[in-house]
Amino acid sequence: MDFELITIREDVTLEVVLRYLRRFDELPDHTDQVFVVDRNEVLKGALPLDRLLLNEPETEVTAVMNADLLTLSPMDDGGEAAQAFERYDLVSAPVVDASGRLVGRLTVDEIVDVIRDEGEEAALAQAGLREDEDIFSTVWNSAKNRWLWLAVNLCTAFIASRVIDAFEGTIEKVVALAALMPIVAGIAGNSGNQTLTLLVRSLALGKSLPGTSAGSC
Repeated sequence: MDFELITIREDVTLEVVLRYLRRFDELPDHTDQVFVVDRNEVLKGALPLDRLLLNEPETEVTAVMNADLLTLSPMDDGGEAAQAFERYDLVSAPVVDASGRLVGRLTVDEIVDVIRDEGEEAALAQAGLREDEDIFSTVWNSAKNRWLWLAVNLCTAFIASRVIDAFEGTIEKVVALAALMPIVAGIAGNSGNQTLTLLVRSLALGKSLPGTSAGSC
């Protein structure tokens, strides 16, 4: 949430608002509207800058302000706020508390950060990784993130050994089968490494994976 915002009263004219804005050296980033509040800082609406410039200076703010305004709460989920920005093509949105008082605003650059973080988290989840894991992670963190997959791999290895044990008599009779066992295992491991490399490359380049849409991340 951004606390740099401009507020005005609804009973002043646009000329007064223009004079007030000229007192600033520069406007806060992504200022597409100024917020209209009462003396208790309760949000009444917003005055878009295009209405400020296109209407007569003698017009009062209350006559041209936008009273039907999308508001957010400090406790709203970032993903839901991002969906609202995307749905209504917002540049900024006011954040109000439970009593309707204006406490800040949310801007599109912060929403872009939220969307990027969620996209990275989804991409890592598809690869079975977590955001806090990289090549410099401790052994303990890596073990916590991977113990389930290692347990599954260990179970499949036991199953494979039981299958081999069940055909021990056949392997003793046909010795060539024993020579083929490491070849099959090697080919399977090589195929898995190639598939993993292709998946990681697709994630790094931002390409969609099979079964997912291009805009899923």
